[in-house]
Amino acid sequence: MNQKSSPADLPRFVLPIMAAVVAIGPFAIDAYLPAFPYIAADLGVSPLAVGYSLSAYLFGMAFGQLLGGPISDQIGRRNIAAAGLSVFVLASIAIMFVDRLDYLIAARAVQAIGAGFASAVVMPTIRDLSPPEKLASRLAMVFFIMLVAPLIAPIIGVGLMQLGWRWIFGFLALYCLFLLVIYLIFLPETKVSTQKKFSFKSIYSQYRFVFQYRLEGVRVPILYGLSAALSSSIMLIYVFNASFIFQTYFGVSDVMFPLFFGVNVLALGIVQGLSARYLRSRNLIEVAAFFRFGQRLQLIAISLLCAAVIFTDTTLWIFVPLMVISLACLGIVSPSGSGLFLASFDDHSGSASSILTTGAFAFGGLLGVLSGLLNKADLLSIVGMMLIATLLANLLLMTLSRTHEKSVLEKVQSGEIAAV
Repeated sequence: MNQKSSPADLPRFVLPIMAAVVAIGPFAIDAYLPAFPYIAADLGVSPLAVGYSLSAYLFGMAFGQLLGGPISDQIGRRNIAAAGLSVFVLASIAIMFVDRLDYLIAARAVQAIGAGFASAVVMPTIRDLSPPEKLASRLAMVFFIMLVAPLIAPIIGVGLMQLGWRWIFGFLALYCLFLLVIYLIFLPETKVSTQKKFSFKSIYSQYRFVFQYRLEGVRVPILYGLSAALSSSIMLIYVFNASFIFQTYFGVSDVMFPLFFGVNVLALGIVQGLSARYLRSRNLIEVAAFFRFGQRLQLIAISLLCAAVIFTDTTLWIFVPLMVISLACLGIVSPSGSGLFLASFDDHSGSASSILTTGAFAFGGLLGVLSGLLNKADLLSIVGMMLIATLLANLLLMTLSRTHEKSVLEKVQSGEIAAV
């Protein structure tokens, strides 16, 4: 096993760099959302059709995560991140020259695979450098720093649209090229491996191990992982439909779109920062209680949102506050759930991380597409898919006994149950 550093041993530059890598996803998605109408007009398609390029990105990101994590367990983190960033840069440049929707969709998928490879190493790298009880707080700090991206991405997108929507992807290429250089200069390899070549055959067995791994006879880790992934998927459902919600349904202008979109991100950032501070001095049992609290709060908020859509004449001023609360709950759920899931894994942390992130993208992509297909020019399909996701997340946690949970988490933190 890799020896975990103490909190004082963690270099200060690691978390900001990891946050910048995670921010690739929000930049690549949120920056071009305001440009949907312009992309549609340029390519001669409907704005709804442009939305399929977003679905392609989500599924491509999931595929990249699916491969990147377990391969990084085999041959190390650094090369996987460098390869992913390089692919992202090249695909972003290619998108600047597309003249057909199918080319845009294909290039977005390749771009997303690169982003998936790069971001797949973030949580495993932090796990390599962290003891179990410090993992949730450090992940919360990374997510907190990363939230600068979705806050400013729509503003950047609107600004670059003045030069043409293609320059949004030029910005993404430059961002990742800069990040690639910084990553290679400042971040050493954190996963010591004797393998020089990766094996596709081993990936299945790595995933099977993570899914089947039991703590005192119960698959506790995967329950945390799937529950956290389902909860996180509501952000992707929201992002998938943000342009329709604000610009089409509520008639928000292009200039005001970043403001309404950014309110949600700002609230999430505030909660994420508070969570990072709260989790800093908590043991795993307290982290688990925090996770359950966040899941229940999210379920209540989304249930109220659904009720408002079904039973009232929903206005912007009713919808936005309830959506803000629903998404802000991710500031509690994401770091605590991710920390609990990864605490049980060491050599398999890349594979475990990929299950978590791939699950969120897959659930979000699937439910996002369904919300679009079932959309009857209202908000019901959107909030309905969110309710399904958070309800399933809570039901998974209900299958885990509190007594059993407390017993295994005490042993994981003490080292009586070693991370694998």
